[in-house]
Amino acid sequence: MAISARSLMEFPIPEARQTVSARDAILYALSVGYGTEPLDAAHLRRVLERDLLVVPTLANVVAHAGPWMQDAGVNWQRLVHAEQRLTIHRPLPLDRPLLSRSRMLSIVDRGADKGMFATFERSIVTLPEETPIASIVQTNACRGDGGCGSAGVPLDPLTPVPERVADAMFSIRVPRDAALLYRLNGDLNALHVDPAYAAQAGFPRPILHGLCTFGYAGYAIGRALGAEGIADVGFIAARFTSVVFPGDRLEVDIWREDREVYFRARVPERGVTALDYGNARLS
Repeated sequence: MAISARSLMEFPIPEARQTVSARDAILYALSVGYGTEPLDAAHLRRVLERDLLVVPTLANVVAHAGPWMQDAGVNWQRLVHAEQRLTIHRPLPLDRPLLSRSRMLSIVDRGADKGMFATFERSIVTLPEETPIASIVQTNACRGDGGCGSAGVPLDPLTPVPERVADAMFSIRVPRDAALLYRLNGDLNALHVDPAYAAQAGFPRPILHGLCTFGYAGYAIGRALGAEGIADVGFIAARFTSVVFPGDRLEVDIWREDREVYFRARVPERGVTALDYGNARLS
């Protein structure tokens, strides 16, 4: 069905609840690179239930409202992730009820043949206290829904990475089964596993979840900076600029300026930049 900016801005995004277990946290960590060095103490802190240290980017997949944009009439098959901004207010607790509430922020119409950008915010709190845990601002590129009109106030752009040579680079090969594992965190979109569905969406084969690439970038930042993952991160964001396929090798360029970190993720074998405008802030 045809949608309008107004109908999407007013769509009642459902609340979502979840209690995160140690098993959930470990599954997520394994799906974004942790555990590849099982004798490394920093890796074990993320994948062993004893004294478990939760990966901050886990908040991206917690208490998710599901495919509500599909219910709102967006062409689900032609939707891709465009940008993600995650603010961590406090560490994500285990075995505590969590609630998320979402609201639309803006629609930017690029024309009937170019699609539109839809940006919404999801806030995660504990129950019953409603203590803030994380705020997620997500932008989706809805490639089949242009001409719907614009609404709301667009976000300020992310800061570009510095023009100088990067301070560090971390390389990691994404496993060929990465999407099959990552989808168990809750994103069951067939685009990431079904070759026929991916072909209908215009891709030669299933693509990696954007937030899986995002998680791998966070993992790379922690490894490159010598921290226990990204335990001290208060904010992390990036723009998705090209797809990643399971089996690709990621090279993450990292710049450090005091508590500010900038990053970019490349796929050198295909000559593309997968993540750009990467911004992180250490708390």
